[in-house]
Amino acid sequence: MSSKPSAQTIKHSWFGHFYRGKPNAVVLTEKGITFYRAQGQFLAKFGSVKEPPAEVSFLWQQLDCPPKFSFSPLGYLLGLTVSGKAYQVLFLSYFARKHFDNDIAQRWATHNAQQLDNLVARVELTLSREYLRQSRLEMMQARIDREYRRWFPWCENMPLANDINAALAKLQKMYSWNKADIEQLRENYVKAQLFKFADFFEHVESKPLTEMQQRACVIDDNNNLLLAGAGTGKTSVMVGRAGYLINSGQAQTDEILLLAYGRKAADEMDERIKEKLDTDDIKASTFHSLGLRIIAQVEGKSPSLSPWAEDEKAKDRWVQDTLETLIEDESYRKQLFEYFSQYYYVEKSPFDFDSQGEYFQYLNDNDIRTLKGERVKSFGELYIANWLFSNGIEYQYEAKYEHDVSCVDFRQYQPDFFLSDYGVYIEYYGIDEDDSTAPYIDNQQYLESMEWKRQLHKEHETVCLELFYYQHKKGQLTHQLEHAIQALDIKVSPLPDEAILATLNELGRVTELAKLFSKLIGLYKSACLDSKGLETVFSNAADAKQTRKAFELLEPILSRYQEQLSASGDIDFEDMIGKALRYIQQGQFLSPWRYIMVDEFQDISEPRARLVKALRDSCLSGGKPKASLFCVGDDWQAIYRFSGADVSLTTLFTEYFGPTAKTYLDKTFRFNSSIGDVATKFVTKNPVQLNKDIRSVSQVDYPTVSLIRRGEQEPASKDEPSSNSLEQALNAISKRVEKVEDDIKGQPVVYLLARFWFQLPDNVKLKQLNRQYPKLTIECQSFHASKGKEADYVVIMGMQTGKHGFPSMKVTPPILDAFLPKTEAFEFAEERRLFYVALTRAKHRVYVVADMTDASPFVIELLKDNYAIEQDEFNTSLVQKIFEDISCVRCTTGTLKPRVGSFKSFFSCSHFPLCDHKEEGCELCGSPMTRKRFTGFKVCLNDSCSHTAPVCSVCGGDMTLRQSARGDFWGCKNYRGKSIPSCSNTFNKAKLRLPG
Repeated sequence: MSSKPSAQTIKHSWFGHFYRGKPNAVVLTEKGITFYRAQGQFLAKFGSVKEPPAEVSFLWQQLDCPPKFSFSPLGYLLGLTVSGKAYQVLFLSYFARKHFDNDIAQRWATHNAQQLDNLVARVELTLSREYLRQSRLEMMQARIDREYRRWFPWCENMPLANDINAALAKLQKMYSWNKADIEQLRENYVKAQLFKFADFFEHVESKPLTEMQQRACVIDDNNNLLLAGAGTGKTSVMVGRAGYLINSGQAQTDEILLLAYGRKAADEMDERIKEKLDTDDIKASTFHSLGLRIIAQVEGKSPSLSPWAEDEKAKDRWVQDTLETLIEDESYRKQLFEYFSQYYYVEKSPFDFDSQGEYFQYLNDNDIRTLKGERVKSFGELYIANWLFSNGIEYQYEAKYEHDVSCVDFRQYQPDFFLSDYGVYIEYYGIDEDDSTAPYIDNQQYLESMEWKRQLHKEHETVCLELFYYQHKKGQLTHQLEHAIQALDIKVSPLPDEAILATLNELGRVTELAKLFSKLIGLYKSACLDSKGLETVFSNAADAKQTRKAFELLEPILSRYQEQLSASGDIDFEDMIGKALRYIQQGQFLSPWRYIMVDEFQDISEPRARLVKALRDSCLSGGKPKASLFCVGDDWQAIYRFSGADVSLTTLFTEYFGPTAKTYLDKTFRFNSSIGDVATKFVTKNPVQLNKDIRSVSQVDYPTVSLIRRGEQEPASKDEPSSNSLEQALNAISKRVEKVEDDIKGQPVVYLLARFWFQLPDNVKLKQLNRQYPKLTIECQSFHASKGKEADYVVIMGMQTGKHGFPSMKVTPPILDAFLPKTEAFEFAEERRLFYVALTRAKHRVYVVADMTDASPFVIELLKDNYAIEQDEFNTSLVQKIFEDISCVRCTTGTLKPRVGSFKSFFSCSHFPLCDHKEEGCELCGSPMTRKRFTGFKVCLNDSCSHTAPVCSVCGGDMTLRQSARGDFWGCKNYRGKSIPSCSNTFNKAKLRLPG
């Protein structure tokens, strides 16, 4: 480049000279640029605008970019910007651009090269020293963008010094980073750190950390989510990450916050850190101890924690006592009785179900009972029974009719209700205004049955009150009942409140309600609702009316609870989290932690997630968070919704916390590949569960989930000397241990697992089992309690349907459901995860115990969807094998279970007593029969017998072989002579062609 004079002058054009009254317009120096902002002689003489004359000077470094010339007929214009503010020099020489454009650019480039070099160097240094966080990237890209716009595109055809061109090439590359480039930059950093700290990762735990574990320790975005499957070593990552941060100099011990779900987990983490990192300076904290610490720091003293906060039973007792005190108030007592009588259960219409069996299943699962404790077959009957009871009218439910109308083929008629003191019967008919029935009911047969009952009462001159579903649907049922009772002069003597209350206490309902309210106190306080928010909760509830009624009972308890805390100067856990959150949000507490690590994140509730987010953001500087958030969780093991945990905070982590770096632990050290395949296939049927490819260190090529199918009443046999399915499993485990079929170190541990504790052996029985099997260590755990633990073998029990079935089909009380996280759309989503947890506790083998006549839908799925499970390890009876073929013909969803009566064996529906269908087995061998193999026939399921009998083609009833003068014939068992309903269908035996 040619040398330029140290100072150069750009002159005005002729018009500029005339206009400004000066020949010189701009002076270029080594340091900067100077221009004269004067009003000009022309305006000074004739104009009215007065501008103070000013000489303006800027250093080249102050200019945002090189000044630019632009053509004007009256002379070139020179524009420049300083810190975003624009300036313009008018009417320059027509040769100004030609003579000075390059010179200005060169001078600007020379004096701004250092800023360019500094930026490029800082970026390169940052990329080598730290993981490129999203917040850092955004700030970096903004700075790169600004610098790029200062230099480009004018520099592209400008002869500049080599060092400047080299820096510009780097800047241009940085400006052009795409997603792949950014990921590569991060990957480069991770690889460099893994190499640099290879020795640390090799020895921080008893076994070297896997590559994925190491990567999880190093990757450090603003938000980090580690998805760690069962047995993949997440605790090793927590320890390794803390150690890595300290060893790499990125953090001091007091800058790391470890949050654990509970005190026990926190203590275990402390022990692990002390052992592996040789320090006491990093302490894991629970959310509650964190809340206490924040409040104490702001208020200058530790708050007083309510005894109820850590003693759930004491809290339950207080709520129970408070509820009983409130019941002494007549108004409250009436509200309570109304709730138990009409709103205690979640009502569903029989018309909403596809089969009678499904409706019965709902009634069974939710244990629908009257105030006297009786099971009834509809909500209409429930209302009738409760009204009669509350009004002191003695009744019998489904008592036998006073006149014997039974016959060989038909049981005695049993009306719904019998008022024995008055000889009055009540029938509740499930029909709508247009005589329609639920879709699964044979309408014609039902109406004929109604007519038969009416004729029967007319014939025997007995009084029968008739009530209908459509009356119940309209809320008129009890009013119609009361009107009919009054018309018959039946004495109504409402029970004294004390008697009703005694009954409720006897049924345990007051205690049950108190426990529900005790749980709701915390959930309600955590929600932090105003009146508008509460109204939204009600309107969104599954049963808005029931939810409102329940809250009316809860509200005075909430008030007294808070008054009690205020009077004693105490706070509970909900206050603690809420108060700590407010102090952070209001800036009264600034987080000292630069690294926040949360364990078991899938168990977190929304209020706790809010606290974590506030801690992260309390370090804000320039609008960007300084703290790094690292959460470890497994959405496949999210099983605590009942306590407020929200799995969507894990599955939708990015939506809640912002851009996130996700890492996965893909190798499990616990269960073998067969258990893993079954468990993974099962839990991922729910498409919302995050995809994870978890590989087992222990690879096997045979099934290790074994199914034991056995009924309660099945006797011992030669092949199966034990009639107890649990003992069958333990015997099988003992044999495997004796034969050393599995690689086990020390005494084998066996977990007996079930959904509910009472389904497991009690302490006496457990001690007996440990004596009976001295080579095994046998322990009992509920599914929930087993989480985080492992055993060599697992026996899963309680795989049944009903009130205490698994999955639990009991409807969550609407008021509780309203304050819990939103229910997932996929059916039994959380229960499926719970089964996954149960399966993955075992290292070597899982035994699933089930009675197929009442088996959990999960067990049926394992069979029907061809999961890779072992079905032939144990002998299985015929009934257990063909359970699908012996469904109840009446309700269609129940399974026929073998029963032993006073005189003979028979089969009855698993929905008994709601479905009272019974049938005899094969008349030749006693085995169950099925209607599914051939249309119009029943076939014995015992292959060695295969006896076949026709089914009535008119009513679907069984046919029985009868004799007449004309020969043998098949007659319908529903034949009742002239009585209605009756079926007179017959087949000539000689003309009937049997299938097969």
